[in-house]
Amino acid sequence: MRLLVPGMIAILSMVAEAGAAPTAAPAPAARATSLYAQARRLLDAQDYLGFRVFLKKAYWKKITYGEWYAIRSMVNSEATNIGFDMIYIWNQRNPVGKSAVDGALEKADALMLEGKFPEAFNEYQRAAVSLRSYLGQLQVGNGPKLYAQRIKDTKALYPYVLHGMGRALYGAGRYFDAIQVYSWITPAYARFRQVLFEKMWAGFRAGKIEVALGSIASQRSAYYSRFLSPESYLIQIYIYRRLCRNEDLDQVLAEMKLYESVLAKGAEADWAGTDLETRVLWGLAQSAGTSLFPTWVTTAEREKEKSEIRTALHRAFERQRPKLLADLKTAKAYAQLASMADTAALKPIERLTSREALLKLDLEIWPADSSEEWVDEVGLHYFTGDSLCNQVKSGS
Repeated sequence: MRLLVPGMIAILSMVAEAGAAPTAAPAPAARATSLYAQARRLLDAQDYLGFRVFLKKAYWKKITYGEWYAIRSMVNSEATNIGFDMIYIWNQRNPVGKSAVDGALEKADALMLEGKFPEAFNEYQRAAVSLRSYLGQLQVGNGPKLYAQRIKDTKALYPYVLHGMGRALYGAGRYFDAIQVYSWITPAYARFRQVLFEKMWAGFRAGKIEVALGSIASQRSAYYSRFLSPESYLIQIYIYRRLCRNEDLDQVLAEMKLYESVLAKGAEADWAGTDLETRVLWGLAQSAGTSLFPTWVTTAEREKEKSEIRTALHRAFERQRPKLLADLKTAKAYAQLASMADTAALKPIERLTSREALLKLDLEIWPADSSEEWVDEVGLHYFTGDSLCNQVKSGS
């Protein structure tokens, strides 16, 4: 698994390349109301595209630290609607005055890059403890009314910290602990599909086949793209081969072939749906309608923003498509090698965690392809099938 420091570097760079980030100060404009009040009204009207444009124009205005911080709270909590790149852009507006939690997270990220995973885990854990303590203080007495936005911001940040903890544990080889931490993160988290991907790897490395295949089943949720990452297909190929489940293996290979065909024809929409950060931008680029506040954001400015987002996504897709196709080709080649290998070389798996043992975890059994799927069920899948290796041996 590729261990990446939590961040938005790839998405930010592609948006900046297309010119979506502010590069020059616009002409001064009249300021009838506070920037915060204007930004709040745009969000209340659910004009997320207009909010992006407005924020980039506000980037160059003279504002106080309090105004910057108040708008920063909106940017952080609304990232799933306005685009995660705006977090980076707005933070660059006033990069000084970081909180203790921000400092701890930056230190943890740096340690991850250096491969110092135990030390990074300690920093992430320290940040998590601080956040929980701070959240408790905000919720005392009339706090929920007085600090509603701060509470929302803090709750939104907490799963990012847990995600860092899980990655640090994986990097340190503590796969069982990583699975546990990943399991604490709910589907409300913006990068939940990435969490499922990493949980798949942790389950695979820990020998928890039911966790690995269950995480893949959750990645297939209708809430995401219909296709998986090449690495997810690779894990399935390896596991199904070891379980002697040839029909399942054939289905995986057929899906990979379809994905190759779709990628060759374009499929930017499918690609954008594989990650929430790109999916949000894709949705903004397709958004219609006009602003309720045309004096703040003109129609021409809205169309220009959509064009820049589309250009950025197209460039990113064209960069990534060759690698996706190459990775799919590698996975298919491995599948061919695995089909020729004898069972001794692949060490067949003959026993899995029983259904009875899984049910003791207060789980319910539903078919993975059931149309009755709820968002809070994503991430709770476990593989409950059987190994067919004994049947293959007996010739039945």
